[in-house]
Amino acid sequence: MKVALPVWQGQVSSVFDFAHKLLVIELKNGGETDRQEIVLVEQSDPERAAMLKQLGVGVLICGAISRPLAEMINGSGIQVLPFVKGSAEQIINAYKARQLSQPQYIMPGFWPGARRSFRRRRCWKGGRR
Repeated sequence: MKVALPVWQGQVSSVFDFAHKLLVIELKNGGETDRQEIVLVEQSDPERAAMLKQLGVGVLICGAISRPLAEMINGSGIQVLPFVKGSAEQIINAYKARQLSQPQYIMPGFWPGARRSFRRRRCWKGGRR
């Protein structure tokens, strides 16, 4: 399975929509078999989603991401794990150890259930459903 992380100076980029580099890691049996860094050119959301699919990415781990882009990526069969912060190496190791939900890897301002609620389309009015 290939896992992708947008990176900037060794850290997970704060917003995937504007990232300029993508680290793609192939994992097999819990170990890394391949790693490549890809320079991203300015692309539309559909082009960015299609590029991930073309690369064979199965999981995108990122910081913030716009809802339309996240839905396009999810719609192409790629799992999106948003609201992550930390160095690329820390995040890769945390992903392999199934520890991305630990507080040190969650972006400030987001709560542990944010990933679940981000994927659900709900309309909130006055703090109520």
